[in-house]
Amino acid sequence: MRPAHTLPGACPVTWAVVAANAATFVLSFVGFDVRLSFHPAWAAARPWTALTYALDGGGSVLALVLSAYALWLFGGSLERAWGGREYARFLALSTVLPALALWGAASALGRSVGLSGLWLPVAACAVAWSVVNPGERLLVYFALPVEGRWIGWLAVALVFFSFPFPLGAFALAGCAFAYWFSRVGRYAFGPRPPVRLRNPLDVYRRWRRKREFRRLLRRSGLDDLH
Repeated sequence: MRPAHTLPGACPVTWAVVAANAATFVLSFVGFDVRLSFHPAWAAARPWTALTYALDGGGSVLALVLSAYALWLFGGSLERAWGGREYARFLALSTVLPALALWGAASALGRSVGLSGLWLPVAACAVAWSVVNPGERLLVYFALPVEGRWIGWLAVALVFFSFPFPLGAFALAGCAFAYWFSRVGRYAFGPRPPVRLRNPLDVYRRWRRKREFRRLLRRSGLDDLH
């Protein structure tokens, strides 16, 4: 029987990333300089920030909540389908690649750009999820049903237009990797299994029903039989 404190969705890597962002948000809020964000000007001295910028939750609480929810929605679904180790590799590469691409582009063009927060890896997760689930429907803003294929295109558009031209094209390196990985990369060294990801909201609802069922069993005293 699963412990009562287990988080919904069985996606520990995703929850760890969300928790790290929440922790750095609190640290930034109380005045600590976490120094996890990525800037090309000092990337050579702090190369690890090409990865750690995704753990920098400093900024608005609304941006933190929305990005954490989106990561749980798309990234959590990928983690359940692929397994924690493969998902962690995917998440790390989809975080590092756009940082490296922007580093090279900004240096060549003499432009300045900074990265912090979850949005680039979240966009990559959305693209990968949409490739596997092109016909799956999600409720955008809990009201508007949108098919998975359009979710991926929306993520691409948001990334492209979030950076000054032409840096947005280089910021799409993570989304391009996600498309390749979900279609080809995962199966480059083995057979391609017929795996279809489940709607993450359905997984959450199923977890809620199971939790309520266990609660009823405990109240009735029948849980001791399991």
